[in-house]
Amino acid sequence: MAKKVTKKPKPAGQKKRAPIQLTRKKLFLWLGLAFLAMGWMFALGILVGRGLSPVRFDVPKLQKELMALKQEALKREQVRLKVETDTLSENPDLDFYKILTDKKEEARLKFAKTHETTPGPAVKSAKVVKPKKLAGPGLLTIQVASLKNAKKARQEVARLKRKGYEAYEITVNVPGKGTYHRVRVGHFADSSEAGRVAARLKQHKLETIIVRE
Repeated sequence: MAKKVTKKPKPAGQKKRAPIQLTRKKLFLWLGLAFLAMGWMFALGILVGRGLSPVRFDVPKLQKELMALKQEALKREQVRLKVETDTLSENPDLDFYKILTDKKEEARLKFAKTHETTPGPAVKSAKVVKPKKLAGPGLLTIQVASLKNAKKARQEVARLKRKGYEAYEITVNVPGKGTYHRVRVGHFADSSEAGRVAARLKQHKLETIIVRE
């Protein structure tokens, strides 16, 4: 007798998976979408390359702005250099003060050495060095200072000359006291003229003595 083949029943809930079927219609649809995406990317690349993208830079305008900024910076630098040049021309002693700010002690020594090397007027022990007199006997002059320091005497002469006075210096040797540097002003033929100049000198807080040369 032939044996009966009994089929095992499938458990409930287990469904048979349907195979994926790609029809011709679906294939064309997917290919169309792919070509559309590629076309969009290509068009976007062309727009960016031609400068038609939403974010754009105005290169000529940026170059003009950079050039304007450069010119303005150059003008400011020229103005600064001109101010510094004017300051130096108006202040000839600025170099000395600049040295003082860098190295005070070294600058002081250099300044003193420079003035020591400058020869002053010759001083003779027993002879009075006088400027050339004007013609005529009995000339008068105005003495405003008698100093032991030759440098201070020369500075006082220079200061009076800047004020318009005919100032000069004579060096005398006073027995028992040493050498003195006397600062005098003018050569006068009479005392009235000397008195008028002496009155003007007193306005500068100077002590004046009218003496004979």
